[in-house]
Amino acid sequence: MNPSKIQDMLLDLKTKQYVESEVTHTLSQNSVPLISISYSKSDNVFKIKYPDNHEIELYAKIESAMDAITSELKRHK
Repeated sequence: MNPSKIQDMLLDLKTKQYVESEVTHTLSQNSVPLISISYSKSDNVFKIKYPDNHEIELYAKIESAMDAITSELKRHK
């Protein structure tokens, strides 16, 4: 997934159409989930969950979330 698509996905999660919904994107490789990404309107943060260890990291800035996602995807290439 290229940086432009990652940014579009994050911006989409942050849009007003999802104010009353909880939307999560899960990125997988060979049907194995790598990370799940959601946005918390109440906390104004992106939540990135790593299914392998159940760790959740919070990012207030799109750029920081993009870096974390890109890094994780590179790790699984």
